[in-house]
Amino acid sequence: MRDLHLGDLDIGLENLATQRKADLDLSAAGKLYGPMLAKRLEAIQKLPEVLRKRPLVAELEATDIRHDGYGGAIFAYVEAILLLPIASDATRAAALRIREAFVPNKTGLTDSYAEEAATAKKNRPKLAELEAELKMLPAPDGKTLHDWVSGFLDAGDELSTLLNERSLAGVSGNENGSKLRSETIKLLYQFRATLRTEMDENPALPRDLEGRVFSYFDELNTRRKRAGKSKEADAPRQEPEGGSQQG
Repeated sequence: MRDLHLGDLDIGLENLATQRKADLDLSAAGKLYGPMLAKRLEAIQKLPEVLRKRPLVAELEATDIRHDGYGGAIFAYVEAILLLPIASDATRAAALRIREAFVPNKTGLTDSYAEEAATAKKNRPKLAELEAELKMLPAPDGKTLHDWVSGFLDAGDELSTLLNERSLAGVSGNENGSKLRSETIKLLYQFRATLRTEMDENPALPRDLEGRVFSYFDELNTRRKRAGKSKEADAPRQEPEGGSQQG
């Protein structure tokens, strides 16, 4: 349970106090630790919402998907031109300049949010420099490659804005939230150990009681560990589950 965030503890303790209340009250350990955990839940729910949930995660992920989608499309467009036997030398040269300027390789699309935002800022002036070449290359729905690159850079700029807003929220530096999280997880571990001891001493208790009490916390912890292995919002990323890299 060490990977649980405050938001996980919020919904996990709420679930324990409601849907699993009958199982909680079956044991002496549950009756002892239940009120203590209820106090922790009350304290967690009094925290500002931004401290219980990692802010702007969904917005960052959606913007990154748009950014990487544009970038992948631009790279593939240039590759198609280079493979096309009838493409003129001028068209090939323009396509190469565009690729070199904005998406020299697909590896850059696996950079961190911050790195992608910085690259967009650095490359913004090239949009005007290569305007003529970009507008000479048509794209579907009446667009040109200029529209695609504009969308690519705009998404990078939006990543920068969202990262700044998240930083201003100050989640990671909140000492009260961090202390409450660690104290609550410690209490859950103590409860679990006590329940196991009681189950060893009292064969009348259901043999699956530990799972009935703690399975939701275990599920939340598994999800959090899995998310931790995917893309972090502000660190170099690896390919996450299900596609373009994701907490």
